Amino acid sequence: MKTVVEVINRLREKHYIHDFEVSHHKLICKETGECFDAHEVLIDKTFRFEGDSNPDDMSVLFAVTSKSGTKGILLDAYGTYSNADVSEFIKKIPNQDEAVAEFI
Repeated sequence: MKTVVEVINRLREKHYIHDFEVSHHKLICKETGECFDAHEVLIDKTFRFEGDSNPDDMSVLFAVTSKSGTKGILLDAYGTYSNADVSEFIKKIPNQDEAVAEFI
């Protein structure tokens, strides 16, 4: 089983070098300050993780590409502890297919 850190490091090697956060219904690049609406981004890959010692310790990692070409990651808790703003933003991204989910 790969860890969150291992997957992040691998994504960094594939040029997902930025970190994103969701605020005020926008995806924001922490490094550049760029703001994106849901229709301006694609989720290239989704990774879900479950804690070894506690099944409630779950997280989800999204590899994201914006229409401007900015590539990065968005990390959130999964399940009960997920951030409602992140969950709502992800639901608004068009053409998302559950088939992209990769369980780790």
